[in-house]
Amino acid sequence: MKLTNLKRVCVYSAFALTACGGGDKAKDDASAKPTTPANALSPAEYRKRQQAFADSVINASKPALKVVEQLGKGYAVGSITLRDTLASLAQSSGCFQTGRRTDPYLAGTVSIFAHMATIGVDLIQVQRSGTTWTSAAGDLVNACLDTEMKKWKLDWSFGKPAAYIVQVQFKSDMNLIPKPDTAPAKAKPAPKKKP
Repeated sequence: MKLTNLKRVCVYSAFALTACGGGDKAKDDASAKPTTPANALSPAEYRKRQQAFADSVINASKPALKVVEQLGKGYAVGSITLRDTLASLAQSSGCFQTGRRTDPYLAGTVSIFAHMATIGVDLIQVQRSGTTWTSAAGDLVNACLDTEMKKWKLDWSFGKPAAYIVQVQFKSDMNLIPKPDTAPAKAKPAPKKKP
C-alpha cells in the first residue's frame, strides 16, 4: 500500500500525538492550579508600592512658578481663586475618572494655561510643560480636559489681562480601588418576623 507524503505525515503525526499523550495535555493544563512566583508581591504590598510611586511623581512635579519661569516673559502664576476655580471644574469634569478606567493607580499634576482678556478668560487648555502623570493614561485625561475646557467661561474678576499658569493635582486614592476578597462572605441571618 503506497502512501502519499501528505498521508504519511498525517499518520506519523497521529502516532506521535498518541505516544506523547497529546490528548491528556489539555486536561492536565485545565486542572493545574496557577502558581505564583516566590518573589510575587501581595496585593497590599503592590498597592503600597503604587501609592509610593504616585506620591513620588506628584512630589517631583515642577511647581507653577518654575513652569512660568521656563515659559518666559508674558506668563504669570494664576491667583489662588483662579486655581481653585479651575481645580473644581477639572475635578467635576469626569476626565480623571476616564483615565482611571485605563489605569486605576493613575495620579499626576496638570498645569493649566488660562489666557485672561479684558472680557474674561477666553482660552483654557492643558499646558503640556509642567504636566506629569504616572502613566500614559494621563494623555486621556489631558485630551478630555482640553475638550471640556473649551466650554468653561470665566469672567474678568480672576485677574488683569495676562497668560496664567495654575496647577491641579489628581491623587491616586487607593481607597477607591476595589480590594480583592480575602475572606468568604458571611451570609446575614434572615430578619425575624414579628408575631
